[in-house]
Amino acid sequence: MHARGIPAVPVTIGHPSDSDPTLTIAVDAARLRLDACVLEQFAGARSRVTARFVGAAGESPRIVVSATQEGTSCPGGDLRLAALATFEALTRATQGVATFDLIGVKPVRAFDATVLMVAALVRIEGEATRVIGAAVDEGDAVIATARAALHGVNRLVAPRIAISASTA
Repeated sequence: MHARGIPAVPVTIGHPSDSDPTLTIAVDAARLRLDACVLEQFAGARSRVTARFVGAAGESPRIVVSATQEGTSCPGGDLRLAALATFEALTRATQGVATFDLIGVKPVRAFDATVLMVAALVRIEGEATRVIGAAVDEGDAVIATARAALHGVNRLVAPRIAISASTA
């Protein structure tokens, strides 16, 4: 039974890397959501970004996972750190099953708004997939970058999240 009283309906999806060409997952499979993304700037042009994600699946325990990245402080560098922290947290949530190579982060002006685009290469079980995620900048480009990174990979990562993970 889904948390909202709606029964979880199994869905069969194909995945080419599985020995069995179909994989059955529940509609309410664990999906992470961004809880916080904090940018700290220090003297000497250094920055630290910490991204924290939470999630749950049905009756399963709550997942809490976070990661921190440090590097050079500049507008583009801070956005890269947010994407890298997101990907590190997701690698932890999947216990290393999914790994990520950041291709790039780019703010784009579209539809009278700034949209953050994140491109990455996702490696799962020996297969690589290029993804692009997007999120509207609603006043904080660092948070929008973390949301865009999560948006690009969440559907690939969700079936592989270790529900028992509680990695801070």
